[in-house]
Amino acid sequence: MDKETRALRILLLTDRFPPEVRSAARIFHELASELQRRGHDVAVIAKAPRGYVAGEGRGKVLPGWSEVDGVRTFRVRGCPIPGYHPILRGLDHLTLGWTFGRACQQFARPDIILVQSPPLPLALSGGTHARRCGGRLVLNIQDLYPKTAIDLGLLRNPVAIEFAERMERRAYREAARIVVHSNGNRDFLKNYKGVALEKVNVIHNWVNTELLRPEPRDNDFSRSHGLTGKFVVSYAGLMGYAQDLTTVIESARRLLERSDILFLLVGEGVLEPRWRQAAGGLVNVRFLPLQPKDKYVKLLAASDLCLVPLDVSLRTPAVPGKLQSIMASGRPVITITGPESDAPKLVLASGGGVNVSPGDAEGLADTIFRLRADPATRTRMGARGRAYAEEHFSLQKCADLYEELFAELRDEKKTR
Repeated sequence: MDKETRALRILLLTDRFPPEVRSAARIFHELASELQRRGHDVAVIAKAPRGYVAGEGRGKVLPGWSEVDGVRTFRVRGCPIPGYHPILRGLDHLTLGWTFGRACQQFARPDIILVQSPPLPLALSGGTHARRCGGRLVLNIQDLYPKTAIDLGLLRNPVAIEFAERMERRAYREAARIVVHSNGNRDFLKNYKGVALEKVNVIHNWVNTELLRPEPRDNDFSRSHGLTGKFVVSYAGLMGYAQDLTTVIESARRLLERSDILFLLVGEGVLEPRWRQAAGGLVNVRFLPLQPKDKYVKLLAASDLCLVPLDVSLRTPAVPGKLQSIMASGRPVITITGPESDAPKLVLASGGGVNVSPGDAEGLADTIFRLRADPATRTRMGARGRAYAEEHFSLQKCADLYEELFAELRDEKKTR
């Protein structure tokens, strides 16, 4: 594209942004940085983080303007909710919708307003600002809410469900374009929500394939945590309602006599105490806190196998963001998901790993044991996953697709 076509004013709305280390925070941060590097005028409105911050950064990000790796970022304050409660979380999301709406006025007349959902109220804030300033609203759906919350039993009240579904319908109606990260999500919107296919773009979640690449297993992280000589099976990420570690812990119990196999569970979340209690007494299971980005890269490199577990009750075609990072690192992956998920389809299509059904602890233990004895297959899976990530998940390729979409929407506006 020529320089004139590329000059866009872009406003991103997300409740997750660094120093949070969740996948949703990484994804929008990398996109914002890449779009700004390409010459666009980019600003981000994000929630001031209270959790999921690695190291000593927790509680040190204040509301107001700041810069994150050169990207202008305006932080808003969320409700101080202790622990997790669905009703309080819902009230926090509604409050965020109001505070984000006010904060949008800090960035006048954007061409594009890109909103990450959930939470759904941010889409309504973005839609209101788009109507006010003449911009185009693009909705990036990471999780299909409220469907995900209903599946996991977090949203049960019929009145609350109807309210959330009304919000969802309005968000889809107001968006000029909806971006999803898999074909299954696109088909879900068409078949169950009545969204026209021409309104939906499939752009995979991306990963920085220059930062995340195959590295030697023996590194500083491995040595500092005593992983040398161990066959490391890792899970690194959120320990919430959507990530069921029961199958992982039960498979560790079955492999307890294999002292060379170590299960490394890294992260935090509302269900972390449950998993720690379930793994009590298992000397082959070790927990570590969330790791900053540089150490997360080394953690993946130090792993022999990486796990991506999802709760069996989750009926949406989810693809967790950590999957792309694992594949880019050249490590074989085992997804532990049901047939509705797009994650095992992606893994099997790439040749980068295998899938095990949730609850099949014996099957997971057998798969780990078999791959432990077959380094050639692990190497082949890792190489195939890396090649697939380079072809489909590179930040540059995905940013190209967003850039083309944004330019198309701006041209449509000029034509109209």
